[in-house]
Amino acid sequence: MPKSQTPKTLQAKPAGRREPTQARAQQTIQTLFKAAAQILDKEGEAGLTTNKVAAAAGFSIGTLYQYFPSKEVLVRAMAVKGQDLVLEALEAYLADLEARPDVAQMDSQALLRQAIRILLKGFAGGKGFTQSLIRLGWAMEQPQETASVVRQVSDRLAIFLERIEHPQLRVPSAALLFVLTRSVIGTLRSASLEKSPLLGSAALEDALLQMAWALLAQPAQAAGLALGARPIR
Repeated sequence: MPKSQTPKTLQAKPAGRREPTQARAQQTIQTLFKAAAQILDKEGEAGLTTNKVAAAAGFSIGTLYQYFPSKEVLVRAMAVKGQDLVLEALEAYLADLEARPDVAQMDSQALLRQAIRILLKGFAGGKGFTQSLIRLGWAMEQPQETASVVRQVSDRLAIFLERIEHPQLRVPSAALLFVLTRSVIGTLRSASLEKSPLLGSAALEDALLQMAWALLAQPAQAAGLALGARPIR
């Protein structure tokens, strides 16, 4: 397990035992995650066992159990990590835009489309084993965790829209953002669980953009939606 945060002068290590460093612990966890994801992609949920994961990762089953006492705990940890990565990607994208002096002159539909693409890839799309993991994560979701992630997306979008003062985009009310974020992420959840053929299609992305634009555009702009804006580079 990772070392405690107790100052080194107060730590007492048992003779002959080496405590793993935080970096080594994180590397072990990532190796286990990768092995589990590969097994899930090849064999499905029924083929995913802790013994197989440990063997594929090159660790003993005891090492795996130090971090994850069951398959369910392992999968939930992977799903939470995936959610964190989506939030980090969204934050990086929005923060970069906020720092641009020309953001108010940029194509507002392109701004929204790229944010939708980040959510699409993270919460439904993916490629290879990532899509399988996302689906299993939704199947095993904890409602409180999902609600927390959606609230974070909603709150960050509210801050972003207020900061950029884009002439084509309104600063939405709390109710409007509630409807928008729950609609978008709820759609992605359903598409993932249903293995919808719409996943990865331009049609689904465009439909989500139309909804976001209808809710976020200034009234004079909302009637003139023209799809096809390219993502921000």
